[in-house]
Amino acid sequence: MDGEQPRFTDERFTGLEPGGLSAAGAFFLGCHFTDCDLTELDLSRAHLAECTFDRCELAMAKLQATILQDVTFDSCRLTGVNFSVVQQGAMGIQAAFKDCDLSFCSFHRLDLTDCAFNGSVFREADFRRCELSRVSFDDCDLHRCVFQQNDLTFADFRAARNYLISPYDNRLRGMQVALPEALSLLAELGIDLQ
Repeated sequence: MDGEQPRFTDERFTGLEPGGLSAAGAFFLGCHFTDCDLTELDLSRAHLAECTFDRCELAMAKLQATILQDVTFDSCRLTGVNFSVVQQGAMGIQAAFKDCDLSFCSFHRLDLTDCAFNGSVFREADFRRCELSRVSFDDCDLHRCVFQQNDLTFADFRAARNYLISPYDNRLRGMQVALPEALSLLAELGIDLQ
């Protein structure tokens, strides 16, 4: 029927090329994407639930009002994606990122407490005014990321590297850090450690 939201349930997509999928406004449940080039894919107003993306290219994907509910990205490139425009439910967004490239992404004003970050690269990503309480950045590269006005209470940065976080501009109570990366917090305080 015209005007109905396209629905995909338990579908397997492999080797898709750019332009090979019309996803704006679609509903994806339990779908699996493998080795797909989804560069600049328009996922606006789409609902993704219990979906997995393996080794997919999603650079510059459009996520305006997209719902991410239990979505896993494994070894994907998501550079330049503006996550700050996704639709947040009562629990924020629910996604796991493992061994992904999330460089130049924006997470501005997102509740990321239901997200998992493992082995991923976030070079120059934007974390401003985010809810990151108890979030773990396990084995993540946070080179030149912006962390401003975030709740980082009890967040786990013990295995993260290359971060520079101001204790003046973020809530850090209980934040877990490890040497030598923890010294960056002293640098932000103007302390010269000899």
